[in-house]
Amino acid sequence: MVTYDKVSHKLEIKIAIIVLISCTVLAILFGFLYSRELKKRPLIKYPTYALSTKDWTSGDVVISVTNPSEKIESYSFDGGTNFQESNEYSVKENGNYVIVVKDINGRLSKTTPLVVRNIDKNPPVINFENKTTVQLNSTFNLKTGVIVTDEESGLHDSYVVTPKEIDTSIPGTYTVTYSAYDKVGNSTTKERTITVNDVKGVTYYRYRTAKVETYECEPYLCNCVTSNTAFETKSCEVGYTFEEPNKCCKTC
Repeated sequence: MVTYDKVSHKLEIKIAIIVLISCTVLAILFGFLYSRELKKRPLIKYPTYALSTKDWTSGDVVISVTNPSEKIESYSFDGGTNFQESNEYSVKENGNYVIVVKDINGRLSKTTPLVVRNIDKNPPVINFENKTTVQLNSTFNLKTGVIVTDEESGLHDSYVVTPKEIDTSIPGTYTVTYSAYDKVGNSTTKERTITVNDVKGVTYYRYRTAKVETYECEPYLCNCVTSNTAFETKSCEVGYTFEEPNKCCKTC
């Protein structure tokens, strides 16, 4: 019985030693594999960033990588094509950008995309007829026919007209200046020539007689022009009415 206990005890000791050695080997193997896996991982998984401004601006927008810089060797803002030492990148125009960083061990992070859409370097657009003829002694609003737009930050306020009005009782040529500003300070200035004249009674072409004659419009009509259609149709362009003999007039 004593001999059996000694044999059993020795067997238990061997088993314990084997188990201990096995656990040690597995721990070393696991540590080795885990260490290899850690070496494959970048110190920075995803780059984080901040913008110098999120408001509308006429200047550049600066992108700054905000991850701990001591873990990063270089920075890319085009998806990994080009790298630089600085963690800041100046954006001159709206667009899509992709941040990638390379850590001190040479490993690349995953990508962080971002969109910049708050840069406005384009001035407002002013549209109107460059030359306008106004009937003598008529009422004319200088904002008539003027369209001002800004597709990005938007107009700061209503556009400015200089002078604010013209004297239509005095024939002549007037130069009117239109100025518009957007919300970030971009500006546009455009001039318009306005001629004040008595335009009643103009030369037109009479089809039947093939003569150039002068015909006086009725007092309530002005801007008479020759009809550009056949006499039989007695039709005019939109905004004009047919008046005998074969002319088109617009009501003042």
